[in-house]
Amino acid sequence: MDNLAVANLRQRPVRALVSVAGVALGVILILIITGLTRGMLNDRVQREQRVGAEIQFGRKGSFLSPTSTLPTDTAYIPRLLQIEGVKSVSPIGLYTQRGKTGLGFEVVDAIEYESYAAITGLQMVEGRIFQGDNEVIIDDFKAAHSQLSVGSEIEVFGHKMKVAGIYAPSIGSRIKLPLAALQSYQGLENKCTFIMVKVQNPAQQIEVQRRIDAALPGNGILLTRDLGLGAERQIPGLNGFVNSVVALSVVVSLLVILLAMYTTITERTREIGILKSLGASKRFIVSVIEKEALLISFIGVVAGLLIALGAGWVLERVTTLQLEFHWSWVLRAALIGLGAGALGALYPAVRAANQDPVKALSYD
Repeated sequence: MDNLAVANLRQRPVRALVSVAGVALGVILILIITGLTRGMLNDRVQREQRVGAEIQFGRKGSFLSPTSTLPTDTAYIPRLLQIEGVKSVSPIGLYTQRGKTGLGFEVVDAIEYESYAAITGLQMVEGRIFQGDNEVIIDDFKAAHSQLSVGSEIEVFGHKMKVAGIYAPSIGSRIKLPLAALQSYQGLENKCTFIMVKVQNPAQQIEVQRRIDAALPGNGILLTRDLGLGAERQIPGLNGFVNSVVALSVVVSLLVILLAMYTTITERTREIGILKSLGASKRFIVSVIEKEALLISFIGVVAGLLIALGAGWVLERVTTLQLEFHWSWVLRAALIGLGAGALGALYPAVRAANQDPVKALSYD
């Protein structure tokens, strides 16, 4: 039976190749989209966790969420500094704008440079810090991958701003501008998205978190190390988008196999009639067709995995995109490809098995 399935593929190589391509496309879609989603989110979370501040203080729901509002009052700063265990603080404003790469948007950090650099250890490696509301600084990664340098222009708030300097290491967002510039643009003085809190003893950060909560109840107080928990849920529609891509991949793979096997069964009507006249059972007919479909699906899955991995490697080196292929999604993509192939071939297989051998032999 195995040899029969292989022989059938060799007999119609073009159709087999098209079917393989359809299954591979579904696998590629799943791996690239999920890899891109995981990679960009985890890259963002890792950069946020490297800021050097153990705690983020702000209004609830303001952490890592793609919003451009400034819900937190900077009047909390002196009150935070009075709490035992707090060493220093720095207000941060987040501005979200449409991005040309990644998940379709990019986040810009609005900072007070002196307090931010003191906490994070940020250093300028080229150029200087921003000195006006129309200047920004970018990290070395963005400069290299976006072909930007000191003096280049970059779009923020819908108009061009000058790159005053390049900093390292990559911390937080890849673009930073003065907090005063964002406050002026939003028309919100003394406001920020959240406040970074550096504790005197990192080993006591949980205790300091409790003290802040007791002194300033009703606010969001998040440990920086916990930023990655539920990050996907903080981006509206992201999980729905990923699920839609998975569903589309299933439909594509299923329909490709269904159409290919249905056409194949029609062309092999006489062959099926001969097999049945020789005593082939319905189970035998179904198994031959299903094995052929599974063989096509297996080849498509392998091809899709290799192409997706190769495409991811290329994308990371020629763009600012970050991809992360997790074994669980690789396994899911493989199972989806194989499952869709088997399911897509089921109706043609049952139809072939139920054909009348006399009518099948007389089919022209």
